[in-house]
Amino acid sequence: MALALYGALFALAALAVIIPRARWPIAGFLIIMMAFCLADQTRWQPWVFQYSFLLMVVGLARGGSAAPADDLQTLNLARLVIVFTYVFSGLQKINLNFMEHEFSWIITPITSLFPAMATPLDALGFLVPFVQVAFAVGLLTRRFRRASLVVAVGMHVFILAMFGPLGLNWNDIVWPWTAAMAVFDVLLFSGTDDFIWRDIVWNVRDLRHGAAVALFVVLPVLSFFNLWDSYLSSALYSGNLTEAQIYLSDLGAASTPDNVRPYLVHTSENTNVLNLQRWAIEDLNVTPYAETRIFKIIAGDLCRALPDSNQLVLVVKEQRLFFSRPEIGFRCSQL
Repeated sequence: MALALYGALFALAALAVIIPRARWPIAGFLIIMMAFCLADQTRWQPWVFQYSFLLMVVGLARGGSAAPADDLQTLNLARLVIVFTYVFSGLQKINLNFMEHEFSWIITPITSLFPAMATPLDALGFLVPFVQVAFAVGLLTRRFRRASLVVAVGMHVFILAMFGPLGLNWNDIVWPWTAAMAVFDVLLFSGTDDFIWRDIVWNVRDLRHGAAVALFVVLPVLSFFNLWDSYLSSALYSGNLTEAQIYLSDLGAASTPDNVRPYLVHTSENTNVLNLQRWAIEDLNVTPYAETRIFKIIAGDLCRALPDSNQLVLVVKEQRLFFSRPEIGFRCSQL
């Protein structure tokens, strides 16, 4: 059944490209995507969320005599999604974890070749969040749009270089999304359309606009207080995420399923650590969905595989812009 639905996604996507005003193929595609996402929250990745909404916006576009005006509004809605993805991606990075650690890891391909550049490049990590917010706002203006577009596309080229096969060679599922974002930037912000910021952020007559503002402007603010999911708020690789490790005794490690054991690292006497990010990347080719409820479900499944549930502890740390929580440990009885 899953394979049939997976194949249907490609068929519906092809139809959506071929058929003008392809509402029904898009609707079918989104229904299948929703079913997949409801079955597994790990599929709630940022690009799935963004692409699905953009497809919905296109699918709900009107035809007929209203098409030209509606097409312009559709483009403006796409611009709103892209701009506020950048805004919140920048805001999420305003934390020491990104500035001191995450960015230093991202630029490892450069600093490993040129160690002398490590200190000045690390200092850029403190500027990156503010530069990202600045060019996002600049895309809304006529005066700074071209310069902001150059910076935005340059950022994606840089990310591809760092994460790509000649760099970290890490998480290749984000490579096409990064490239697509650069293409979106060029298509949406380099044309001759004479739009201003108000055309993008304010349109009370379009229900699609209200949905876009709710999902990409309002709800992401709640993520700063841990009231909305981080991956739905442009926090990927921001350092502003929930992190978790599973600790097992030697007896617990020996009792884990065969497919889990290769990911365990023996760190000290009677202590073994399961790195959930490594496990997810190598097994699913995506980073784990960074929410405490997901990590508790994963740990709970492992608990049920152990003959002695006292051999496992889940440790979670929730990093947010406001009200970050210290590390919390969960035993199997709490999962």
